[in-house]
Amino acid sequence: MPSAESEAYVRRLIDLLRHARTEAGLSQQKLAALSGVDLGVISRAERHERIPGLAALRDLAIALQLDWGQLCSQASHGQGK
Repeated sequence: MPSAESEAYVRRLIDLLRHARTEAGLSQQKLAALSGVDLGVISRAERHERIPGLAALRDLAIALQLDWGQLCSQASHGQGK
């Protein structure tokens, strides 16, 4: 079971990814097609119902053309949107 701190970190990552997706004008369906991540995984993650694996989050970041290291740094400094 993840700690509250690690869960909060991943939620911030998810929030940053959701913000980037909406800023790019992409639907969840389009992001799923671009990233290869299942639409249900994206939908549940954005609603904070389920925490996906870091590989899925990284794939979303790549599809959104985000720098994974910078994204992780932003999340660790509490800069989730």
